[in-house]
Amino acid sequence: MIPCEPGDVFLVRFPFTDLTSTKRRPVVVVSSSEFSALHGDVVVLALTGNRQENGLLALEDWDEAGLLKPTSVKPLVATLASTVFVRRLGTLSEQDQRKVSTALKTIFARKFLSR
Repeated sequence: MIPCEPGDVFLVRFPFTDLTSTKRRPVVVVSSSEFSALHGDVVVLALTGNRQENGLLALEDWDEAGLLKPTSVKPLVATLASTVFVRRLGTLSEQDQRKVSTALKTIFARKFLSR
């Protein structure tokens, strides 16, 4: 298992949603260390250099997180095995971690987040 904490940014081999192929893509870890230790997998949220409709998801401190260009949170969740992790890039700032929280709230139904 790869050591990681919530907010860490990694480069991974990310699966396309139809599972036909993968693409190297930066991601941010959103699962707890306890989840990863228990299950051996890591839950991540995709990051993208493409402009997103929701400009509120653009990262402010992308360069400090080890990203090469302006980056946004892409509201796409995956549970990945540690074998697809290529390397750690950095960690999101507190400000950018709040943007990840915003993205998660757009993905999951409110009734599952408020309990």
